[in-house]
Amino acid sequence: MEENKKDMMDQAADMASKAKDAATEKLADVKEDAAEMISNLTEGTAETLADAKAKATELAGEAAEAFNAAKDKVSDMIDADKLKAEAAEKIADVKAMAGNLAGEATEAFNSAKSKVTEMVNSESIADFKNEASEKLDDLKEDAEEALNKAKEKASELAGEAEEAVQQVAQKAKGFFSRLFGK
Repeated sequence: MEENKKDMMDQAADMASKAKDAATEKLADVKEDAAEMISNLTEGTAETLADAKAKATELAGEAAEAFNAAKDKVSDMIDADKLKAEAAEKIADVKAMAGNLAGEATEAFNSAKSKVTEMVNSESIADFKNEASEKLDDLKEDAEEALNKAKEKASELAGEAEEAVQQVAQKAKGFFSRLFGK
C-alpha cells in the first residue's frame, strides 16, 4: 500500500512537472508571437510615417515650384491681376494638398493605433501593452510634427508668393504710370 502511495506521488509529481514544462513552452511561444506582431506593426507604422514625410517633402517642393513659377511670371510683367489669380489658385491647390496629406496621415495613424489597441487588448502581457503604447505615442508625435512642418512651409510659401505678386503689381503700376504719364 505504501508502495502504491509512493508510485502515485511520483506520478503526480511527474504530471505536475510536465504541465509546468508545457505551460512554460506555451508562454514562450506567446511571447515570441507577440514580439513578432509588434515588430511587424512597428515596421508598417514606420513605413506609413515615411510615406507621410515623403508626401510632405513633395508638397513643399511643389509649393516652391509654384512660388518660383509665379515669381517668373511676375518678372515678365504679365497682367498683374491674372498673375495674382493664378497665384491664389496655386495657393488653394497647395492648401488642399496639405489637407489631403493631413487626412491620409491621420487615417494611417488611426489605423495603426486601432491595430495595436486590438492586439494589446487580446494579449494579457502588461509589458507588451505598455511598450506598444509608448511606440504609438512616439509615432504620433513624429507624424504630427512632420505634418505641422509641411503646413508651416506651405503657408510660408503661400505668403511669400502673395507678397511677390503684390510687389510686382505695384512695380508694374508704377512703371505704366511713368510710361504713360499718369
